[in-house]
Amino acid sequence: MHHNPPLLRAATHNDMHAIWQIDAKVFGEDVYPAFFFRQAMDLWPELLLVAEYEGQLVGYVLGGFGQERSQGWVLSLAVLPEARGFGLAERMMRQMEANQQALQISELRLTVDPANPAQRLYYRLGYTLQAEIADYFGPGEDRLLLVKTLSGTAAIQGQNRLQNA
Repeated sequence: MHHNPPLLRAATHNDMHAIWQIDAKVFGEDVYPAFFFRQAMDLWPELLLVAEYEGQLVGYVLGGFGQERSQGWVLSLAVLPEARGFGLAERMMRQMEANQQALQISELRLTVDPANPAQRLYYRLGYTLQAEIADYFGPGEDRLLLVKTLSGTAAIQGQNRLQNA
């Protein structure tokens, strides 16, 4: 994957099954139902991004809005094991941040399992721990709530990216 980096793009209807397969392969039984990705694409088309490599999807990132319109969420980030180690998750997160900023989001939130090594990426990208929440998804399903304030300069860059896409 070194020679041609994966293409990051907005998901399409044709990607739905592949996104669900990535979700199942990465997260096992704890996956979104397949129809949810279709609904998310309808609700937040700029916030369901896929990584395509040589015609195959190798990852996705899904974002959404919070109750407060200035608050965005990263709901899920998944990269297939064979595509890890090339900076793809970081690229997808940075693109998600730019797309959220272009939609006037000033704060991005996410939850992560305390045992998930992806939290290192989030801290490196500037996310900070806001809370440790026991039983977030039910008994024994603790999560860390991480938050990042998005900068105004990047918001302008994000708007330009969306307009030029």
